[in-house]
Amino acid sequence: MTPGAVASVVSPPMDEGHMRPVIAWLLTGCIMIACMVAIGGITRLTESGLSITEWKPVTGALPPLGEAAWQAEFEKYKRIPEYQLLNRDMDLAGFKRIFFWEWLHRNWGRLMGLVFFVPFVVFWRRGLLRGWLLRRALWIMLGGAIVAALGWFMVVSGLEKNTDVSHYRLAIHLCAAFTVLALVLWTVFDLHRERRTLAADGTGTAKWARWLMVLLAVQIVYGAFTAGLDAGSVANTWPLMHGHFLSEQAFNYTGTALDLVDHKEGVQFIHRNLAWLVAAVFIAFACRERRNATLHGADRWLFVAVIAQFVLGVLTLVMQVPIVLGVLHQLGAVLLLAAMLNVMHRTGRPISR
Repeated sequence: MTPGAVASVVSPPMDEGHMRPVIAWLLTGCIMIACMVAIGGITRLTESGLSITEWKPVTGALPPLGEAAWQAEFEKYKRIPEYQLLNRDMDLAGFKRIFFWEWLHRNWGRLMGLVFFVPFVVFWRRGLLRGWLLRRALWIMLGGAIVAALGWFMVVSGLEKNTDVSHYRLAIHLCAAFTVLALVLWTVFDLHRERRTLAADGTGTAKWARWLMVLLAVQIVYGAFTAGLDAGSVANTWPLMHGHFLSEQAFNYTGTALDLVDHKEGVQFIHRNLAWLVAAVFIAFACRERRNATLHGADRWLFVAVIAQFVLGVLTLVMQVPIVLGVLHQLGAVLLLAAMLNVMHRTGRPISR
């Protein structure tokens, strides 16, 4: 047997056929991250995120067992501002309802850790993870750990002085999760298409796609600000805010640009008008590139995703953020991000393996 043949036995080739188990693993991770975004959205919309006041990575996986344990958890919750200022009439049954969503949110994260880590070890030992793919997988694992740590960093902000978590920390937590999702999905594209890419390929299409991603990232940040400040609960009219392009209350706090990042009306003003801009430029881009064979239909997926997200955003606002629509709107952001990444990968400059 030649040295090359020995090497092929030890390290299987990195073509799509041999990488199918890895691709399936990563796609499962993408789906689980999307589910995590949905569960996180429900946790936020039901105001459940501060119901668990301690971080216990291992023992916290089990819910309270027995009435005494439930009472002990409830007593811990009673010490934080959210209970003392907003929920003093809450009974144990009500506490159990909000506890469930935060407990599910954290345990879904624990399950994701296992789903990523166990196959990682198996594939690494089988020689399927090596070179750039091993480095990418390690970054994904590190990214997941950072997202978990940022989740607790976010929760802490609402335990001592505030009745809600910091919307800045919520935005950091959500954007970190979206970054990990993007890294995982990009790796799927690399493996499935057997074409590893990163930078723009030099065409106008590629350059525009990357600027559109920057715009989408800003809108995702403002979506997180809107969720963190509960800004969707004000000015529930469309297309005007209380009959005005800019709500009269938008600058009634500090009278400065800080009102556009710190307060409900200003944040909603930016988010709703960025939605117009995102929809317009994304649709224009998709129509302009509809005959671009390089995209292989990615332009159509982008067109559908941005229209769906825009409609969901309007419906969520005018119906005063019902939980189902609020969660669908968050998932719409996931789909729009995936569609944009698809366009970017199609227009990326190949990297030699």
